[in-house]
Amino acid sequence: MAGNKDADRIAKVLRSIPRAVKPKVQAAVDQGANEMASRMRYLAPKDDGDLQQSIRVEAGPRELSATVTAGGPKTTKPVRKSEKGNAPEFDYALAQEYGTAEMSAQPFFWPSVNTTSKRVRRRIDRAIGKAIKEEFAK
Repeated sequence: MAGNKDADRIAKVLRSIPRAVKPKVQAAVDQGANEMASRMRYLAPKDDGDLQQSIRVEAGPRELSATVTAGGPKTTKPVRKSEKGNAPEFDYALAQEYGTAEMSAQPFFWPSVNTTSKRVRRRIDRAIGKAIKEEFAK
């Protein structure tokens, strides 16, 4: 029967969409994350370069995701020196982003996220739509 062939074909296409879409969507996610990281590096203060070098893109916690991170061991500094070596530490990246009592904020992280997130979302949506259209055209 013709109806069964069409239904089988549609079911096959629907099952194959995730396989076909994932690599194309992941490419769009990675491109967006790299764009955000580049913007953060541009806006970050250029004092000694540690903060700019600490900005990185990592695999996200879920499939088809990426995480942009700033700070970490390169920007973590002790508050004061102590004889026991257990001085409290703070992350210089957080001090730059939010400021301290002695230093005004010089945000670089959230302005980058806010200015690029819509463009990244649109890019990902277009990649999904294009991959699905290509799959149905087969």
